[in-house]
Amino acid sequence: MTRIVLSLALLASCLAPAWAANSNVGTSAAQFLKLGAGSRAGAMGEAYSALADDVYAVYYNPAGLVRMRGSQLAAGHAEHFQGISYEFAGFGYPVKDSSGTVTSAFGGAIYNLSVADIERRSADTRSPTGNFTAGDYSYNLSYARLLTPKLSLGVTGKVVQETIDSYSASAFAMDFGAQYTLRNALNGRPVVLSGLVKNVGTEMDFAGVSDPLPRAVVLGAGAAVANGVRVAVDATKYRDTDLFFGVGAEYLYPFTDNVDGALRAGLNTHRADNDGMNLVTFGAGVNFYRAGFDFAWVPYGDLGNTFRFSLLLKF
Repeated sequence: MTRIVLSLALLASCLAPAWAANSNVGTSAAQFLKLGAGSRAGAMGEAYSALADDVYAVYYNPAGLVRMRGSQLAAGHAEHFQGISYEFAGFGYPVKDSSGTVTSAFGGAIYNLSVADIERRSADTRSPTGNFTAGDYSYNLSYARLLTPKLSLGVTGKVVQETIDSYSASAFAMDFGAQYTLRNALNGRPVVLSGLVKNVGTEMDFAGVSDPLPRAVVLGAGAAVANGVRVAVDATKYRDTDLFFGVGAEYLYPFTDNVDGALRAGLNTHRADNDGMNLVTFGAGVNFYRAGFDFAWVPYGDLGNTFRFSLLLKF
């Protein structure tokens, strides 16, 4: 078995696990669209659709872009098992009215999954005839609008491409998201509710075989339950998995007026039946003036560990 078959098969097995009774298991293209983005969300068990308030909202819920207070740039890197790399780069730009209130926002992002130096073989032999690469890309543009002080809506358009050696395929898709704030809902503190429909678009035709994208519905809630403490929960249903849940918590500690640190933990049931430790996630971060650096550990059980690193710059 070549490295590409092994690597992508392992990745697909952990993203659409065999325990799911869903009859569509294994029938969706572009499985990399399930991998998430950013270390903050990864450390919180991917429970981020309601808390999304930065550039990473392009992935988790575009409606959250209006919660940015200024322009942002972000970059992230994740190292997966079998030499699989995952990269993210994005920007966000809020639009303010004459009073300084953010009324709308724009965002954009590119994320890419890649495997390099895959050995090519044309027969059952130990000697490769060369090397090739495989890569998956998603190019995204987002727009969000604050309709009322409580409700924001957002949309993301994306072009999805997959390439293996000389073969390639592409598709077009949309995400539609909403965030609604319940004032004084939890001991006088607001609770944010979120809803999201992801990857609604065309099928991907790869080497004569057409498969739909992994469409999903996500419902979530998030709140600050104490000073510096946020919690969130997401319920997610992809077309090729059963319903699964993500739960996360974040604690922010201010060292000075311009420097604070964060500890995060989460739980995600997406890979509940994979062997080994894969339910829990952990991470940490530091914000220094207008720059933030975050780290996350996301285990995939016996398949190996994933380490995420991300940077966020605010202007």
